[in-house]
Amino acid sequence: MKLGGLREAAALTLLEILTVIVVIAILATLLIPVLSSMKARAQRVQCMANLRSLYVGANLYVQQNGSWPQIVMSDSDSAEQDYAKAWIAALAPFGPTQNTWICPTVQTLLNSPDLSDPNNVRVDYIAMPFDDKPTTSHQWPRQPWFLETNDVHGNGNLIVFTDGSIQDAKTVAKMASPVPSASP
Repeated sequence: MKLGGLREAAALTLLEILTVIVVIAILATLLIPVLSSMKARAQRVQCMANLRSLYVGANLYVQQNGSWPQIVMSDSDSAEQDYAKAWIAALAPFGPTQNTWICPTVQTLLNSPDLSDPNNVRVDYIAMPFDDKPTTSHQWPRQPWFLETNDVHGNGNLIVFTDGSIQDAKTVAKMASPVPSASP
């Protein structure tokens, strides 16, 4: 109906507004687990990229220096930080940065401490110890080079091997276990 050339404004009823709010709430509830799953996958992919970068850096280190970095952990109170700083410094000329040594999932679980603070220096990947012979680190193709310190991705610690492949510990264990033979 027109009154003096003006139209009546269309309005939503309270029931229609409540219906829209309920539908949005249902969609949000369904979307939250999907987003969480996508974040977890992205963090796993970033973790694998970190391991790949450490592999490349260590490989370049071995090529240039003729042996695996000889870094050992001491018994001092600052042993973990000294170990972390030594590994970060050893591979830094070959590309890996301090952030490369940090698993994004562990960083989130620790409430994202400031990595620029010298008290927060850490490595979330363990380097395997090799002797100083030139070929030792390349001697066995399935020898781990770096291993994730925690099983935070749900399938066992991530491992990067001498050949550059990355797998989780549960997959490696399944491959190593004997396959039962079929009974006659």
